[in-house]
Parts: sequence; C-alpha cells; structure tokens
Amino acid sequence: MPHNRLSSSRLLTAATLASFAALIFSSSASAGTVGINPPIGSSIVTDLNHVTAVTTKAKAQKLYNALLKLKLPSAWPFASYSAISSGGVRLGNVNIELGAGTSPEAGSQFVTFQPPTLTGLTAALDERGIKHGAPDPQMVGPKLLYTLVELPSFAQANKLTAQFCVYNFPDGKPTRVAPANRAGLVSVSRVRINTKDPASWSKLFAPAKPSVGYVYRLSGGPVVQLIRSSSNSVASVDVAVKNVAIAAKAFRAVGISVKSNVALVGSLKLRLLKAH
Repeated sequence: MPHNRLSSSRLLTAATLASFAALIFSSSASAGTVGINPPIGSSIVTDLNHVTAVTTKAKAQKLYNALLKLKLPSAWPFASYSAISSGGVRLGNVNIELGAGTSPEAGSQFVTFQPPTLTGLTAALDERGIKHGAPDPQMVGPKLLYTLVELPSFAQANKLTAQFCVYNFPDGKPTRVAPANRAGLVSVSRVRINTKDPASWSKLFAPAKPSVGYVYRLSGGPVVQLIRSSSNSVASVDVAVKNVAIAAKAFRAVGISVKSNVALVGSLKLRLLKAH
C-alpha cells in the first residue's frame, strides 16, 4: 500500500484509493485502531514492514513491472495522482515500494515500521524520549486506510525518511516467505541501515537488545542491522535466494542491473545471498 508520505501534500493515488475502497467497505477489520496501551517496557516495533526506493515515475513503474515479471506478488498496484506515484512488491517478509513524486526533504529512501497498535504509541514514544510527528490518518471518504507517525530522530533530510504505519485493512502485512518465483527468492534475511548514531536506535527497539554489530531481531520480519556511517540511509536489503547465480540471471533478464551479487533497484541495493 502506498502509505509513505511521498510528498508534502500527502495525497493518495486515485487508482489505489479506488482499489482499496472496495476492500475497506467490504471488511470490518480495524487492525491498528484498537488495543490497549503498550505496557511500560514492552516493544513498540513489531517489524520492519517495507523499504522504499524513490526515483522518477517512469523508473519506478519500470522497476515495479520488472519485479512482477519475476512472479513476485504485488503488495499494492502502481498508481498515480498528480505528482505522486507508488507501487509495492512483496519479497516475502518485506514489501519493497517503488515511489516517485517526493518532496525534496523526504529523501530517496524510506524505512517503515509497524507497531502492535496505534493506541498509546505516541505516549510510548514520548516516554522513551523519541521525537515524532502527530498521527496522520489517511482516509478514503469516511473510512480510515492507515495512520502514519513520522520518526524524525532516525531520518535525514534529502536522504532517509523513517516512520511508523498502522494499517486499518486486513492485507497490510507481508507474508513469511515469497511464493515460487523465477529468481528463487525466499525472503529478506536482513535490512542494513546506515546511521550516524547506532546506539540511539536502542530507544526505538527496546526492550530488544542488540547483538554484536547492532543487530536487532524483532518479533516479526527481517533482522535489522545498524551500521555507523556519516549519513543515514538504507545500506542494503539482504535477500535470501535458493541459488545466487540463477537469481542474478533472473534479475538481469527482466532489466534490473546486477553487479556481482547486488541487484540495483532504484536507490536500494538488494544483496542476493544463498539461503541457509
């Protein structure tokens, strides 16, 4: 679902709104809008739901189509409204979003986390001393699609946007593993994030404790590793595949550049690694 704030206008694409409208109005699901306040000391991050590469509309559409040619499932359809375009593809336990039409300060990459509930989230962030935006509900008519809460403490202007997203429809989460596909892709094993201050993320991921190298194992989704760097960005998305050579050949066959074992999907580097 195109729920990243890809421009300062925060508009959803018309085609996507239309496709979600039928889902919302036919479902009574209310995930993310109800629940008790997170107990003090409990986790506020369920998983890293998706990672976004921001590029031009034409390139984003091309990359989205290319990933679908690998027989990977669409997480949400590529659609456009004014200057904003977005499409998502599921790599098993993580969605990859291809987006265009950002405000300059948004940057070329997004990381979007999912909390267990929206209720009490901002209070929990305040308790941990984490700066955050106000809850930003995204609507279709009278129905709520999802709510965003931005995390400026972990972002960097013109490079990386970090945020929470709380879904209000049943198909918001990725699956555990990818279905059979031409690349032999199984799932995302790790997302590596460059950051100026790895230790600062401990407030977000607590009570989880990092292993050596600032590696966090969340309750769902892939491992998240923080890498000390001069700027904040997504260093790589590590993808477990059945056979690296076959996967690289499959990516190249659909027009995605691969250097050694790294597939270049817009601003994202997908490292193709042998599944264990």
